[in-house]
Amino acid sequence: MTPITQPVKNANVTKTDHSEKAAIGALYDELSKGINSLKRGDVYTIDEAWEEIDQI
Repeated sequence: MTPITQPVKNANVTKTDHSEKAAIGALYDELSKGINSLKRGDVYTIDEAWEEIDQI
């Protein structure tokens, strides 16, 4: 399998799938927020957590 971050080469032209990078970046940002929340000791109910997930 080709790594996600590897550019795709096509007839001497290198293209990168920006929508895929954007999706990965958004996921990373949300995971970072979650990790920071855990470090601060924030606690959510399961319903609040699902509401957050549904917004993503």
